[in-house]
Amino acid sequence: MRRVLLAGLAAGLLSSGWPGGRERAEAAPAPPSYAGVKKSIESIRATLDQPGAQQPNALGWLALFDSIQGDLDGYTKATDSASRLAALERLDQVSNALAAVPWSPAQELRGELASWAGPRIQLERAELRLDETIRNLPATDDAAVRANRQRWSDFVANDLGKALSQYNAATTVAQRLEGLKKVHEALRLLRTRNQEFPWQPSWDLQNAVSALFNQPNIDVTADVNTVSPLFNQWLVASGPVYRKGYWSQVTAGPKTGFGLLPSDDGIMFYNKQMLTSVTPITDFQNQIASDPQGQRAAKLYVFSATTVDQAELTIYTMLRTSGLQIWPAYNHNIDAQICSVPAQGGGLGRAVAGLVGMDQQKINQKVYEGAIGQFRQRIPGEAQEEAETRIAGETAQRNAQIRPFLPGNDTATVQDFLVSGLSLRSRPDAVYVGGLLQSRSGDRQRGADSPQPATLAVPSDGLTADVHVVSVLEGIVGGLFERPAVQAVENVMVRTNDVPPGTPPGEAAAVRVNVDFPTYLKVVDDVRSKNNAKITAIRVKRPSQPPDFAADARGYLVAIIHDVQIEVPAPDPKSQAGSVVGVRGKVLRMKIPQLEVAFSHQFDPATRQITAKIHDFMPSPNSQVLAIEEDESKGSPLTRFTGALVINAMAAKIRTQPMKVSLDNLNLRGFAIRSLSPLDPSGWMRVNLVQVGPMTPATPEVLPTAPAAPPAQSPTTSPPAAAAEPVPTAAAVPVAEHAETAELTVPAVEATVPR
Repeated sequence: MRRVLLAGLAAGLLSSGWPGGRERAEAAPAPPSYAGVKKSIESIRATLDQPGAQQPNALGWLALFDSIQGDLDGYTKATDSASRLAALERLDQVSNALAAVPWSPAQELRGELASWAGPRIQLERAELRLDETIRNLPATDDAAVRANRQRWSDFVANDLGKALSQYNAATTVAQRLEGLKKVHEALRLLRTRNQEFPWQPSWDLQNAVSALFNQPNIDVTADVNTVSPLFNQWLVASGPVYRKGYWSQVTAGPKTGFGLLPSDDGIMFYNKQMLTSVTPITDFQNQIASDPQGQRAAKLYVFSATTVDQAELTIYTMLRTSGLQIWPAYNHNIDAQICSVPAQGGGLGRAVAGLVGMDQQKINQKVYEGAIGQFRQRIPGEAQEEAETRIAGETAQRNAQIRPFLPGNDTATVQDFLVSGLSLRSRPDAVYVGGLLQSRSGDRQRGADSPQPATLAVPSDGLTADVHVVSVLEGIVGGLFERPAVQAVENVMVRTNDVPPGTPPGEAAAVRVNVDFPTYLKVVDDVRSKNNAKITAIRVKRPSQPPDFAADARGYLVAIIHDVQIEVPAPDPKSQAGSVVGVRGKVLRMKIPQLEVAFSHQFDPATRQITAKIHDFMPSPNSQVLAIEEDESKGSPLTRFTGALVINAMAAKIRTQPMKVSLDNLNLRGFAIRSLSPLDPSGWMRVNLVQVGPMTPATPEVLPTAPAAPPAQSPTTSPPAAAAEPVPTAAAVPVAEHAETAELTVPAVEATVPR
């Protein structure tokens, strides 16, 4: 009976994957680096294969596809720069020729070819240019100089060249990751050499490698409706203001406009609002009396003046990676009211003036005509000057607030993360933010190794975040792994309970950290005494290094975990499962040097849950299982066959357990995740958010300014200036917690610039 059981288990084991058996055939497949080109070709083929397709040049297209595939294969299999460049240049010629084809599928194919081949051509040319520069250096008898030149040649051919070949030719995710690691090691070495000994060919090579393997890994788009609550601000606050001896009453008018403006230099937008500024010129009579031309009129009447400016204020705001810039503009509609009352003792003069047609109304009109031109000339300049002065102070204050988060050098920092190569752009319909997101700590920071796929070219409504999940996870998990709190965790123990479905996770299982083996053994004894399959205790050792992440050709997220150690209660030796194990022990310890796990995910917007499913659970062939009785240093190894049975039994159980994560606890500041795209084989994924709650805009902090001091001239020639316009503060700029800027270091190297 035991033989029958073992035979059945072996058959199931071989069909599900047995370490040492079919692990290579079942390892996660790596997508080709030209997956976008391949997908475009497959789409055109499907179009041509449709019944009734009207494409007279179908055979020509099929021949072209075969030619493209031949050059793609030639590039992938090439082992030197010259061969890779020859294949790439042929593909570049095809891309250029497709530019003249007025067919949208052809243009899509052209775009994929150009985005894939372009940076690779630059890289291969940079390699060849450096190698050619070394060969053309003058001959020398200096052994050290010759050795230095040889190191550079070896670096291009071996360190970088072989890494590129391994990356391109990889058929499995593990092989691709290994090649990618070597490429980044070569890139770090180039950075170090260029910091110590700058040399133009080496700089060119570094930039070419970085442009291909360190691309931006986030691209966020927010449409105008999404950013409006943040940027669409009131500019003017009503109220009296006193300045330089004058009171001015400013009344805020209606908001007349908000919009985004096209800019590749930052996020640019404007706000417009109407306002009315009324300023009594209280010493108007003194100004007239002090002017020789106005003395006669001042003896006849006592004059007063009030300026009225019905203006439209426009504030332009530009948010750059270096900070904030704000500037005002006005449309003025300036008028004045001139009033007078008879002066005491001037009756005779008024009578004489009236006889010659200069009655009170006529004199008021003359004073108005002399003053209004000066008012309209001076008020805009005074208002602009005052606005710029106030805005300069406001801008400085705002920039001081955001400087911890925009420290310069095209970098943004928030808490433990930073975005390098930060790009801020705007168009009338949306704002665009991109860059390379990474953790401040850890030595595994890198960008995307492929551009966004064409399927993500057009953003969705609301807030869209395109994320290269693989590189972001590499950086963030690598950074978190270096935290002291994580390093302090040696192991985690999970004890499950027998609870009904729907029980909160906190009641379904108890989690403890840093549980020593004697304590774990007591928990195991208690679990075994329950004789309940739903009650168990698992102890997992923290791996010595963070996992690696990749996307495979199926669109699954692959995690390669190193130094896995999992302990579970051993089955009762008297049970059927215990008889299969064949070794006495209370605990089974699984030691897996490398574990490859492939996940898929589904998002349910109704429940706001992500359900993950494990498709592959591939331990390395040299994995083993130990049976431990009391002393953990004296484990008895299971046979390779029974060890594989244990590991695969655990894997089968894990595969059947869906993992659900609720997003309700995420603080998305008034937003909710509307959709998650499938993971593209390139590693990119789209997260689309929709606004579900109000976003409170900043309270208007704008205070109206008082009038500027009047000039000394009479209003008939140069009237007093009216009130300067109210000046707005900057539009609200989100400010997060303070975080210091990361310092990136690279190891020293011996090689120097070739001489």
